[in-house]
Amino acid sequence: MSQRPVLTPEERALSYAKYYDLPITPIPQEKLAILEGGPIDPSLALKIEDRNDLFLPGYLPCETGYCVMPNGTGYLANRTEMPGVTPEMFEWWFAWHGLNDMRYRIWDPEDHFYARQQNPDKVLDPSVPMREKTWGTVHHVLEDIGGGPDELILNFRYPHELGYDESKVGTPACATMMCANGHGPVPGQGVAAIMTHMVREIEGGIELRSRFWIGYGLVDGQVVKLLPDGVSVPPVVPMGLFAHNLKEFGHLAAILPSLYAEEKDRW
Repeated sequence: MSQRPVLTPEERALSYAKYYDLPITPIPQEKLAILEGGPIDPSLALKIEDRNDLFLPGYLPCETGYCVMPNGTGYLANRTEMPGVTPEMFEWWFAWHGLNDMRYRIWDPEDHFYARQQNPDKVLDPSVPMREKTWGTVHHVLEDIGGGPDELILNFRYPHELGYDESKVGTPACATMMCANGHGPVPGQGVAAIMTHMVREIEGGIELRSRFWIGYGLVDGQVVKLLPDGVSVPPVVPMGLFAHNLKEFGHLAAILPSLYAEEKDRW
């Protein structure tokens, strides 16, 4: 467990600073068993070419797990139930948390350091619908997914830009979606990934179905494999990101209902 930095007086004065002090929500035992059980069979993974299968009713062969694919790319999936959370809350969270470092830090006080929205004017424009406040914006983040703090650039995209059927977003098939082309601070260096967080409403809340395809990126408007042929992502990479995803979204599920009630009108 990482040591949490002591807050400055300015940070401590923020209305949501109390969330920084909460213990991290424990990862459910059934998910820890998946993490500790090792990689899934790659044949159970959702190929990036089939990503629109996320809109199909029911569930795919594997909703929670990680692996290295036969072509060397990394993959992980995680389904998180979020009781008491609505799609609107989830959309608000993605818009809200990038406007102040502490907002990102309360998401995972042990591993998150900052998330800085590069397009705050769009987020703060009252004419922009809540889910679109994140679409088409860029977050610069610093987080630790197991190998020490890493700087990342998350280029959030409109779903159609990443090959999704955007007409299904806002329907029973998909209440909302956040997807991004992520890479290191220097494009072309380090490991890139396509990230998707897809939400469906369930009884009493929502389910978040996350997918990461490591080694892929967006080039000239097309999602392509960036990992050179013959090169393979080390298994520790998807495993570390999987463990981090289990931790951060389990904790977000626990804090989001009360955080939204208290902060939804404070931008």
